[in-house]
Amino acid sequence: MGTEKTLKKGRSIHGRFLAAMLLAACVSGSQSQTVLASDGNTETGRYGCSPVTEDLSMLPAMENRVYAEWEGSIYYRQYSGEDMDEGGLWAYFEPVPGTAKELMCMGPDGTVTQVGVDYGCDGLFIVNGRIYSQKYEQTRENGRQVTRAVVYSCDLDGSNVKKYSARRLYAVKGDKIICGTGGYAGDDGYGITWIDGRNGEEHVLISGKGLYHGAQYLGATEEEVFLYKLIKYETEGREPPYNLTLYSVDYKGNCKDLATVTAQAYVDCLTDDLMQDPLYIPCFRIWGDDLYFSVGSANGNAHMYSGGMIYRVKKDGSGLTRLVDASATEEFYLYDDGTNSALFCRLLDERAYLSEDGMQQVVLQGKAVDDIVVRDADQTYFDRPHSYVAADGADAILFYPDTSGVCYVLLSEKESKKLGLRTHVDGHLKQQIEDIEYLDGKLFFTVTDLTYSEKYSIGWRDGYVRGRSVCYCKDMESGKIRALYEY
Repeated sequence: MGTEKTLKKGRSIHGRFLAAMLLAACVSGSQSQTVLASDGNTETGRYGCSPVTEDLSMLPAMENRVYAEWEGSIYYRQYSGEDMDEGGLWAYFEPVPGTAKELMCMGPDGTVTQVGVDYGCDGLFIVNGRIYSQKYEQTRENGRQVTRAVVYSCDLDGSNVKKYSARRLYAVKGDKIICGTGGYAGDDGYGITWIDGRNGEEHVLISGKGLYHGAQYLGATEEEVFLYKLIKYETEGREPPYNLTLYSVDYKGNCKDLATVTAQAYVDCLTDDLMQDPLYIPCFRIWGDDLYFSVGSANGNAHMYSGGMIYRVKKDGSGLTRLVDASATEEFYLYDDGTNSALFCRLLDERAYLSEDGMQQVVLQGKAVDDIVVRDADQTYFDRPHSYVAADGADAILFYPDTSGVCYVLLSEKESKKLGLRTHVDGHLKQQIEDIEYLDGKLFFTVTDLTYSEKYSIGWRDGYVRGRSVCYCKDMESGKIRALYEY
């Protein structure tokens, strides 16, 4: 298929986390074609996607980070108002270092008891009866106060703490806890370690020394970890002098380069006017023996996504194929029914705006699927995986758990109205729904009230003061919703 490129000077698309110059869409590869997603399903009118179901009998598990199950019980931290900053840009509130949280345990019958105290934040995982997480600590270095993150493990009651050299916890795959190092002055650079959950020992996979931007984590299996790195090359032009290489490393430290995307390829598909920052991989999917990933750049002082390409490659590095030459957004959705497979994304084109139904279908195998309508939303959580809040008046919690194309309604619009949820009022953000996780037949989510604040805003980037937060639990079998706690 031929490539047509048209640059619209001075015009851009602004979403919550994207701004893309308008170009002509170009889709490459003889196996691929583009079809606009159909809107014929009546369920689409309510949530903007289809097929939609409230039957949760076939709902797969979610990869949880805030709530962790062990031996039939669910463990989580209970926060207070002192544990999070009072305000922040884009309604992101930083955790306060060194604060103690109540460590809670929900039994199989739903009863909740405090089992201890924990000082961590962000992700919480349980491996072989021990909690693995990260926390922020304040120390004094060279006469000034410094805040550093550290990965640690502890018993289920918060006792018997063991610290590691890693600074952040990325994921858990079986008995393997994958972590990142670096990020502070004096460090060698961003690297990768893994902790053996059977004995608690930490092993270095990638030191990060000598790597531009370090080892950038993408995803992992129980056999290997996937990352990308930037490789410098000589240039006299305006292009950033770095190509991007996707590679893997097994847990013995053996590395293998899988695919390289050059800066010139980006310029050929899009334009060097959009490439102010080096290439990076914002979206990465592991599906069977295939790896799918987007590669793009960012520009402006807010480093907004400028558009990029989408690729597929085998885990062994063979069969590299560019599926999309110009996608407007970082994220994409994979559909595969065993016969037909497609990739849904927003394509860059010549329109002056992206319509509400802007998700388009790139056929990878077989034929287009007319009964699948995938949409994105203002608050997207495609990495947790494939779940989001429909913030355009529905305020429902929807979940794309796999590649079936089925969208599960975990919290309906009717239920959200009963709870008084309304994320947007007259186009303004008033609440945010976060920490959405599902496990053992229970849905957990937290609703936080927001107030716009000039103090925390930077130009057109809105900042907010944090109001009341309420943590809810919905029993998916009975439909009963209760507030676990608020702060």
